[in-house]
Amino acid sequence: MSDVRRRIVHQPLDKSTKRLYGNSGITREFLCKHLPEWLVAEVDMNTLQEAPTEHVDQKLRTVRHVDLVWKVWFRDSWLYLVLLFEFQSTVDWLMPVRILIETGLAYATVSQDPEVRKRRKLPPVLPIVVHVGTEPWDASTRLEDLLADEAKACLPFALGTEFLLVSEAEEARTLERADTPRTAGLKLRYARDGAQFQEALATLKRLLPIDSPVRQALLEWVRTARINEGAKEEEMDELKTLDDLEKPVVYTWWAAERQEARRKGLQEGRQEGRREGRRKGLQEGRQEGRREGRRKGLQEGRQEGRQEAVVRVATRKFGRETARRLAGVLEGVSDSEQVGRIGDLVVDCATGEELLAEAAKI
Repeated sequence: MSDVRRRIVHQPLDKSTKRLYGNSGITREFLCKHLPEWLVAEVDMNTLQEAPTEHVDQKLRTVRHVDLVWKVWFRDSWLYLVLLFEFQSTVDWLMPVRILIETGLAYATVSQDPEVRKRRKLPPVLPIVVHVGTEPWDASTRLEDLLADEAKACLPFALGTEFLLVSEAEEARTLERADTPRTAGLKLRYARDGAQFQEALATLKRLLPIDSPVRQALLEWVRTARINEGAKEEEMDELKTLDDLEKPVVYTWWAAERQEARRKGLQEGRQEGRREGRRKGLQEGRQEGRREGRRKGLQEGRQEGRQEAVVRVATRKFGRETARRLAGVLEGVSDSEQVGRIGDLVVDCATGEELLAEAAKI
């Protein structure tokens, strides 16, 4: 194997997340939560076990890796669950292509199993993407949706596949209870206020034995997230146990740096818009004052600030594409009352299409 070249097909997996989802208990709970109910009813979770993630191609003399693979007994064969983790701050619209590659690698590895070769039948493979970013996923989960018209004309030969998408941030936001290590861990990482953070930490310390490897995985999970979001690495390295998450360096930094990212709802957006509007109004008012005077500049600045606030809230709730189209609608709106009504729609509407349709009527 010394002369086999190792080839990494994407960015290295965050070790803390791999360690967390490498725990059978955490993964079992995750699968029971997110797999379709009919599938959960037909698999034997007691057979859950980790599968190889390394594929050796002797012809090309390369070794390639999949993020994480579990297998569980399903009907009369193994069901292979390929877990991929998306760490980018922006949504990867090419994820279906990556899924195609990773699924192919999984099949190439599974095909070496003597039992599979004997049957000449491949077992099922289910690709799952775990999105750990806070930005809503607004890209397709199906490869077919990415194909140009001329490529679609060649279907089914132009392969189309789909993956199961799980957003950790969305799950954390909608959790009614956080009484297991995994759910409490989600609340800890995506806490929106100090009380939620402390409650989740207390739950984890109560549920997990001192020597549980999940404790260290969760600690690294939070510590890595803080570093990725701007915390000083040397300060985070001082955190050795879950108890250390109560240190001032964690709470002070978290409260100061994460406050803006955790604001939700139109009320906060309007408040931010008024502050931004006053600032922009002053800036643009000075420039516009040379032509039409300071008053008009301040008014337009406030109006633009309100519009930007509405667009920011729409981005958080419906994604960038809907927010971009909404911004085009707002460009033609000059009345502050109309902007406020559109802001109300961002909260009231259930989908981006409904929001755009209703906004166009104003």
